Amino acid sequence: MHDIDELKKQDPDFLKKAKRTGWVCPVCGNGSGADGDGITLNPNDPGRHYKCFKCGLSGDVIDLYGVYAGIEDDREKIRATADYYGVKTVQTAKSPKKRTREEVKRDETPRKATKNAGVYADFILQAEKNNNYEYLKNRGISEETQRRFHIGYVENWRSPSAPASTPASPRCIIPRDTTNYLARDTRGSEELTDTQRKYEKQNTGKTSLFNAEAIAAPVVFITEGEIDAMSFEEVGAEAVAMCSTANRRKILDLIQEEGRRRQAYVLALDSDEAGERAREELAEGLEELGLAFIVAELPNGKKDPNQFLTEDAEGFQSWVSSLQAEAREEVESGFENEYKAAGLLDFFRKAEEREDTFEASTGFNVLDRDLSGGLHEGLYIIGAISALGKTTFTLQLADQIARGGVDVLFFSLEMNKYELLAKSISRTTYDLKREAKTKNGRYIARNTQEVLNNRKYKEYAPEERAVISDALERYAEGEAERMYIYEGRFRGERLTVRHIRDIVRNHIEDTGRPCVVCVDYLQILAPLNPHATDKQNTDAAVFELKEISRDYKIPVVAISSFNRENYLEPVSMSSFKESGAVEYSSDVLIGLQFAGMEYREVDVTEKQRRKRLRDLFAENERKKRSCEPIDIHLKCLKNRNGYTFTLLYRMVAAFNHFDELLTEYGYKEFAEKTGESWDKVGKSI
Repeated sequence: MHDIDELKKQDPDFLKKAKRTGWVCPVCGNGSGADGDGITLNPNDPGRHYKCFKCGLSGDVIDLYGVYAGIEDDREKIRATADYYGVKTVQTAKSPKKRTREEVKRDETPRKATKNAGVYADFILQAEKNNNYEYLKNRGISEETQRRFHIGYVENWRSPSAPASTPASPRCIIPRDTTNYLARDTRGSEELTDTQRKYEKQNTGKTSLFNAEAIAAPVVFITEGEIDAMSFEEVGAEAVAMCSTANRRKILDLIQEEGRRRQAYVLALDSDEAGERAREELAEGLEELGLAFIVAELPNGKKDPNQFLTEDAEGFQSWVSSLQAEAREEVESGFENEYKAAGLLDFFRKAEEREDTFEASTGFNVLDRDLSGGLHEGLYIIGAISALGKTTFTLQLADQIARGGVDVLFFSLEMNKYELLAKSISRTTYDLKREAKTKNGRYIARNTQEVLNNRKYKEYAPEERAVISDALERYAEGEAERMYIYEGRFRGERLTVRHIRDIVRNHIEDTGRPCVVCVDYLQILAPLNPHATDKQNTDAAVFELKEISRDYKIPVVAISSFNRENYLEPVSMSSFKESGAVEYSSDVLIGLQFAGMEYREVDVTEKQRRKRLRDLFAENERKKRSCEPIDIHLKCLKNRNGYTFTLLYRMVAAFNHFDELLTEYGYKEFAEKTGESWDKVGKSI
């Protein structure tokens, strides 16, 4: 066990140091910016508790490691923290662990019969009281071990589903839980008829795993049968039994859910055909999960672990000890290769052998250049004030990615799918007839409402109708085959980040193709915890979207709203609503703003600056109404794996269209508007 007091003396160095004092909060990111103290230690607290005064997170170093590693179970928190610091000392009263064999008493059973305890709770309790322990003692399983697992005995047992006329037989009762058990005939095989031998082992209830709680041990033996698992437990090892080779998928699911990275699995299955098949599938599954394992080879003539224990207890003990040592060595070797820099270099040495990393062109050439080729695995967050065009820009980005042959999953929480498609079709009409107008001076291109409103369709000139038809055909041939639109509800529930994860997983499994995910927008995703604050729920959504990008190695693009108090300020990290997790967890952070928002020398007073911005907003509204282009700055505020930059776009709001200024002329004009030198802005063209 681990010494709790020794653990609590450690500093939380798994967290990033805050810029001022303390450590960066893993929940809200407090301490990562110029302001904020992060999580700090209370010097007057002998229990060494830390607290974040921004989000309220508090606890000792074990609690913090649990939050950092996503571990909720108290026992697992202690084990994982101790593993991290290499603290392995004496047991303390606060160290929760499975009871020692000496501490186990019959009246301590968790299978106490209650109304909701399970359909066989009373039966199992009574069978345990009737056990004389002799049957399994003859197979090397002590009375002590049998008591731990609540083994029972019934002299005249019939299957609950069998007719009353069925002959009874003496049975050893091995419970897995209170809903199912194994009834094993205690007569020797030589005493049984062929028919009786066929029913020598009978399952009652739906078969589950045996001793599943042992799955979190540092070294776990995986067996076929319950008696084999008890054989390993008999000599101080920890084992889980599948109870049926058909349960191999079930045990892999349990390992994925409950297992820990720095542990090893020993596949100790029977040496028959069924055991070989199960061993191969388990080995393949553990390899996919990236977990350490070894295969236990039984000595010649031994068909299962229990036979080995029964015939040679000393040899069995030695065999198990050597397997445990080999398994630990496998873990350490894997840990070295996975975490030590020297073991990681092969990743780069074998660059040509690796699968190509995912990259999706945005369709904007200069943006692709500044993002090192386009979108890659990671979380991209795009923000702007209300009605500036953040959905329009992101939708155009998504359409251009889809036209490039990459699947896009667009989650729209405000607009329905027909509104989104109408925006895309409107933009396409503008692409097709950018400058064309009818005789009455109206643009031939159609805005979103004109595409949606079928009542006006009969009033359109032939060329106006034709452009909608042509736009539909162009969209159908390009973007439509790769664009998937999900609205704000999924299977009757408001959309959450967990729904998004399920949809992404299913899409990749069904199509075999990676995808780009777009979420419009963060702050109106359904909360995972309705009792948490808006900030806590936004943080949780950001962290989960980041995990989706990491788990599936895909780009996730999320739109974020701005704080209202920042509407008249130049775009900055503090502009983002609930900005803690947005700033801390995003890989690329982008803000859109009207050109002219930056501070200028002409703004002698704040009053003058605000008047200039009000005039700018009024002028841009006029341009919207008259279908004139509006200058937009795209400011990359954070780029985890590259440099930050500012680009100039022209937006025609009426037709949902953004143009990127690619030419030297455009950059010079941009330099004049921003006051930045041409050498700084345009040199790299």
